[in-house]
Amino acid sequence: MPATTAVTTTTTTTAPCDSCTGNYTWNQTGIILADTASSTIPQACCVFLPGNDTFHICGHTLRFVQSWVTGGASRTAVTNNTGNHIDYIRFNKDENMYTNAHDKNLVRRYAPNFADGTAVDDSYTLYIADQDNNRVAKLDQNATSSVTSINTNGITSKLSALLLNPFVSNQIYISGDTGNTVYLWTFVAATPSITNTQVNCGSTLQAPRSIEMYAFGNLYVADQNNFQVVTYSANSTMGTIILSFTARPMDLALNSQLNLYVLLDNGKLYKHQLI
Repeated sequence: MPATTAVTTTTTTTAPCDSCTGNYTWNQTGIILADTASSTIPQACCVFLPGNDTFHICGHTLRFVQSWVTGGASRTAVTNNTGNHIDYIRFNKDENMYTNAHDKNLVRRYAPNFADGTAVDDSYTLYIADQDNNRVAKLDQNATSSVTSINTNGITSKLSALLLNPFVSNQIYISGDTGNTVYLWTFVAATPSITNTQVNCGSTLQAPRSIEMYAFGNLYVADQNNFQVVTYSANSTMGTIILSFTARPMDLALNSQLNLYVLLDNGKLYKHQLI
């Protein structure tokens, strides 16, 4: 990996939108922490921050997850070589890691520190974005088969990321690779509770992918086909553009200091400092 350098991303806003920046502001100049395009991660598509200045990255055709040290030149495999078509990484409270493999219609679990979307709650219930069946599948701990927790047929298809609502135990956020909406959905309900589609300055989401929630219930969305990151403040369905890029954002994460990490489809992982 090349030495850490500063690279300027494309400016996100024009004058009429300068008042739409929200409660937080991030430096529009990103620091490259990893450049996977020049290494061994083709089609990089997910990033996770386990802490201690490390981050995990997966690639769609890489077949395993790599661990990188911030500012370092080396990386190590943290899973075996069987995980092709990984889209997301998730951890439960015991630090077990979950990955998907949509080419094989399965989810794998890896024990802590082992040399399309999932979510796991504190009761070890696993939720899976079942794209082919337009549903969120629920698999209880030790269960041998799943049940349908949410049926999205007729409303959205090609489910992508799942994110459990940290404030309401029976709700989950759902994004879709082919739609323009992030939904908040109550389990078993026939229709979503909230639809997040609109973005300030008259636009809409386009193929939203990764979704995360930090700080006072603010929702962060990788707005893939608009080449930007959008945030929705708590109790608001109007999104605010906070970062813009010249490549598609595939995944994002924030650390405890609310610095924003964005992985682009050109293989670069950027860190944007909270101002």
